[in-house]
Amino acid sequence: MATARTAPLEELTKLATDFVTTQKGFWDHTAWTDFVYGVQNKGFDISGEIQSNLGDLLEAMKRFYTATASTESMDNAMKTIVNDSVVFIEQHKGVWGHSDWEEFVKTVQQNTISLSEGTAGYLGGVLESIKVFYASSPVVAVQKSASAARSKSSPASRPALATEKKAETKVVRKPPPKKTDNKDDLTVIVGIGPALAKKLNNAGIVSYAQIAALSDKDIKDLEKSIIKFTGRIKRDDWVGQAKELSQKQ
Repeated sequence: MATARTAPLEELTKLATDFVTTQKGFWDHTAWTDFVYGVQNKGFDISGEIQSNLGDLLEAMKRFYTATASTESMDNAMKTIVNDSVVFIEQHKGVWGHSDWEEFVKTVQQNTISLSEGTAGYLGGVLESIKVFYASSPVVAVQKSASAARSKSSPASRPALATEKKAETKVVRKPPPKKTDNKDDLTVIVGIGPALAKKLNNAGIVSYAQIAALSDKDIKDLEKSIIKFTGRIKRDDWVGQAKELSQKQ
């Protein structure tokens, strides 16, 4: 269920991203139906055309993910890029020009991963698929009653799409890697890709402890001078992630 901090569009795209990265870009019909039931159980009404649009979104994400799968820390990069895509669409209210698009691609390349002409095209497909949900936000709004959503996805009321449900896959965060040259691997933090980690290192930020200690002013300065994307640090909870990683060292 979406919370006050997480709008329905952000929650839906997060569920889709988690599915694509967990499945490593490949899934069968059973996995797809399990995903649909899981989304319904979160309180989303995705019947009819919305379910078809959701399938299109997964396919767009799949094309982008598999085209860039060789990129280091791609799972984290994918989550960051989808989050940034949602912010971009919301900031432009679903309408943008070519210069806006070029600036978005430039920001992704500076902060997250390098894009070829082909992978940039796949990224455009992801944006367009998310845009469909932004434009139809009333029909993807979280339902008021979570119990009603759960009843829709109960075994007794499910359509005969899948005979068995796979065991739930638990995603376990990898333990933080050891420091190299007195530096922590900042790419372990969701929202920081290799390119952005390098920029942070060049600015003197090399450890989880430093990120865990960021003040609101520090965050504002970083987003203005280095990240060029307002809201990312708090949205991805860099400070909270860094504190957890520091405690594990």
